[in-house]
Amino acid sequence: MITNVLGIETSCDETSLCLLQGSPEGVKIIEHLTYSQIALYEKWGGVIPEIASRNHLEKLQPLLEELCQRASFDLKNLELIGATCFPGLLGPLLTGLNLAKTIALYYDIPLYPVNHVFAHLEAIHITDKVSYPYIGVVLSGGHTFFSLVSAADKIQVLASTIDDASGEAFDKGGKLMGLSYPAGKDIDDLAKNGSRSAFHFPLGLEKQKDNPNMSFSGLKTSLRNFIQKNPKIAEERLPDLCASYQEAIVQSLRTKLRLIANKYKNLPIVVGGGVACNSRLREVFQEEFHNPLFVNPQFCTDNGAMIANLAFRNREKAFASKGSFLFDAKSRLVDKEEFRL
Repeated sequence: MITNVLGIETSCDETSLCLLQGSPEGVKIIEHLTYSQIALYEKWGGVIPEIASRNHLEKLQPLLEELCQRASFDLKNLELIGATCFPGLLGPLLTGLNLAKTIALYYDIPLYPVNHVFAHLEAIHITDKVSYPYIGVVLSGGHTFFSLVSAADKIQVLASTIDDASGEAFDKGGKLMGLSYPAGKDIDDLAKNGSRSAFHFPLGLEKQKDNPNMSFSGLKTSLRNFIQKNPKIAEERLPDLCASYQEAIVQSLRTKLRLIANKYKNLPIVVGGGVACNSRLREVFQEEFHNPLFVNPQFCTDNGAMIANLAFRNREKAFASKGSFLFDAKSRLVDKEEFRL
């Protein structure tokens, strides 16, 4: 049996819609459109929530019309809607969620509220077959944690960053080095021509050998201090600086994930989120762990396909259209205070 699913993602700075068909054999993407606001935020070096919300409002309707036109699809033929409900910026979340509720109520279609961070992990099922349970590694601009995923609706966070996320460390570090936002890809590209051992940067919580939690704020401070003391070296040896800084992030993740992998032996490891695209991270993880699985790069950043996919995988738990009044957007997933010693 084929299920037509609409996925809506507006948790931060991507307006993304996906029309997907799900069946017992898997999922098939019919049409997938994304509008990114990243270019708007280069001068600020980060997302401005109010601007993001207004841009989502402006882009959602025309994007939905184009999606249906390209797919020759009528919304009345939908059988399920998935919309990001949490975590994220409240304003942007509400724009997509309210659109989803409107369509659900008008056409009487079930709606599933999606945890978009969990969707980053479960996006692995769009292209690969992975059995439960597995170790889920989320590495993004807003979240960095290790988890035990037991089912399509069951995730247990095992360890987390206690401050900055890994993607945040890339972006803030890039800003200190004068790179554009977001800085992850630029650092990755520049690092390929640099020496990973040129400069030493600390690994967060390195001395806590049995603690799988992570920290990246000290690394960022160390980079700032280095640049302030050595501005000419930082400018002239930018590839070396990028390679050394990136290596500190990657080795910190490797060291801490090893603790989790040793505890949950023989489980598959799935890595998702924007940082999962980093070439050095992939290289190190493939050397360190047995056959880690990485979400396809096109589904690593926020996107509607992963939202539709997770909704389909939880279709039996979707709310009837009028039940959409029972839930609302919320900003947080992981309370970092819980992981601080």
